[in-house]
Amino acid sequence: MAEKMTDAELLAQIGQYEKSALGSSVSVGPSVGGSVKPAGQTMTTLEIDRYNALNAYFARPLGNEIDDRSQIVMPELRDTVEWIMPQLMRMFVGSGKPVQFDPEAQGDEDQAEIETEVVNWVFMRQNNGFMILHDFFKDALLLRNGYINSYWLKKRKTSVESYTGLDQIELAMLLQTEDDIEILEQDEKQVLIIGPQGPQESTTFDIKLRRTTMIGQVKVDCVPPEEMRVSPQARHNFDESPFVEHECKKPRSELIEMGFDRATVEGITIATPDWLDLIALARDEVTDQLSEEEPSDPASQLVSVRTVFIRVDYDGDGISELRRVIVGGDKILDNDEVEEVSFSYCSPIRMPHRHVGISYYDLLYDLQVIKTTLFRQALDNLYISNNQGYAVDWQKVNMGDLMTSRPGRIVRTEGAPEGIIMPLSTPSNMMSQVVPALEYCDLQREMRTGIGKDTMGVDADALQDVTKGGQLAAMSAASMKVELVARLLGEGVKDVFQKIHGLLRRHQDKPLTLKLTNRWVEANPADWRERTELIPNVGLGSGNREEARQNVVLLGQAQSQLAPFGLVGPKQAYETFKQVTHLLGFENPTQFAMDPDSPEYQQAMQQKAHQPQDPRIAAAQMKAQTDQQIAQMRLQGEQVKAQAQQQQAQAELLHGAQQGAQDRNAQMAQISSQEWQTVVKVIGQIVASQLKQDATADAGAMVNQDVSEVQRGS
Repeated sequence: MAEKMTDAELLAQIGQYEKSALGSSVSVGPSVGGSVKPAGQTMTTLEIDRYNALNAYFARPLGNEIDDRSQIVMPELRDTVEWIMPQLMRMFVGSGKPVQFDPEAQGDEDQAEIETEVVNWVFMRQNNGFMILHDFFKDALLLRNGYINSYWLKKRKTSVESYTGLDQIELAMLLQTEDDIEILEQDEKQVLIIGPQGPQESTTFDIKLRRTTMIGQVKVDCVPPEEMRVSPQARHNFDESPFVEHECKKPRSELIEMGFDRATVEGITIATPDWLDLIALARDEVTDQLSEEEPSDPASQLVSVRTVFIRVDYDGDGISELRRVIVGGDKILDNDEVEEVSFSYCSPIRMPHRHVGISYYDLLYDLQVIKTTLFRQALDNLYISNNQGYAVDWQKVNMGDLMTSRPGRIVRTEGAPEGIIMPLSTPSNMMSQVVPALEYCDLQREMRTGIGKDTMGVDADALQDVTKGGQLAAMSAASMKVELVARLLGEGVKDVFQKIHGLLRRHQDKPLTLKLTNRWVEANPADWRERTELIPNVGLGSGNREEARQNVVLLGQAQSQLAPFGLVGPKQAYETFKQVTHLLGFENPTQFAMDPDSPEYQQAMQQKAHQPQDPRIAAAQMKAQTDQQIAQMRLQGEQVKAQAQQQQAQAELLHGAQQGAQDRNAQMAQISSQEWQTVVKVIGQIVASQLKQDATADAGAMVNQDVSEVQRGS
């Protein structure tokens, strides 16, 4: 059996992975020349592409500017990213639940809903979920990949507390706790207390203490892409990657709070300043951000910390295991075998079989350069047209007058001006040629990204000759690319929520009591099952929101037709109502209607069942029953009459004699008349009885009018 790997060997292995990792500042791969790629094209490192993308987002100079000429830069990349971001945020955050856990067995619906609520609460409330998703998506749109770190944070929380006038019992209760308490100051006093048995002396304490508590919770952070190092072998999931590293800067005090040895932490060298980092320079927009603070307090000084997830045969058994190694400077602070990588990633446009995707910088940078060049030329032409040049005889013209440009100026000459000053011909106005070219660039942007006039908002005049259906179809087609981007980003969000669920199951040792959807729920994550059935709730963009509202209206009409057959109950109607409130932009539907599964609804139904029925309602019900009985009696009478006529016809067929037929007809008519009189008599009795009951009910209602008013008011 091989020997266990030493710390020096492990650090050497990490160093080899770092040199070949994606995002490394030093490319160790082979140089690609013109024999493989077209002439003039060379591969760049991921770091350089990110640097250029950030410069393009801030619309910084292209490097080909000319003095005394237009130097404007069109922010095509920034405009497009800022247009798509609101749609993405509404899709994921508008519903309040970015991810939904599906039930995995019969009867698992309620538990899956509770776990969905808890995990969403941890992400959106306990952590700043909105800001995390915003940075996560923008990093992916600009820099090809976005990264999130989900981990269980356990650290010391220290607070200083002061108490005065405590008796011995209160002091004992204060000190009886699981926290680590250090008494800093204590003062004991004798005071005189007058009680039922007379004056008595008592001892009080004034105390100042330091309380140290170990707290643990799920922590979710959005990680800058330039701080990540990923193996080129990484594909869809980091758990299959042989190497993932996050390098950042932390103060020494934070490492000590995390439980690392103080002497080891104090021996770590200070990290290099940010102004030596290429991406940090690109992110900084003003020079104020370049200032570096070097505090003299060692606890506040920043040191480099690397969190490494590496698959390596550390124990020498011949099988590589996933290990998390925390390296501070050049020293290993922690080394444990773990079950999963804590990082998740997303990409707006995925490249199959590759970790690095395609960003909007890759899609739009050429259009930004083209539009910048065209707009510069158009502005230069406009400047020349407003300030045209002259050919002059410099010996016969006052050059000072000629060089001064102001309205109504006078230029002094010696002799006739026609032979001394001649305007130079200037190019015609280029705006009429530039504007169609700019519009074509906008069309290319819309084809590439789906962001155009249909998704940005349309001029009202442009809709005069367009039908509503055609416009909705155009918006739906334009938003398909945005929806695909949202779905790909949602895969990263899905992985984040799955990791949060696993962290709660493994580390949350106390039940959580939360108010979820207008109800209090106690959840114990230690009893949860491992879940794999979860889907991102990618909501509706601007293109298909109107279509969804129309679909909900049609659904409500269909339910109203099925309701008389008992196929639509309170639960089904409430689900439709939830969709309506969601489309209207309200997060919590229980503010406007009761959930049929809620205790509030069950209590309301019980109270309604025990309340005395309104006499007028009872009278109306009785009248409806009577009308139904009358209709039934009329139907029976018609049936009796039809039967008598049928018997008469049969008698005529059986007996051929005319006189016998007439006698039988008279007899049958008499029988039919007698039976019909009987039916009418019964109906009259029922109507008379109903009128009597109505009169009695009306009299009772008049007598109890005051009571009814009180009941209605309550």
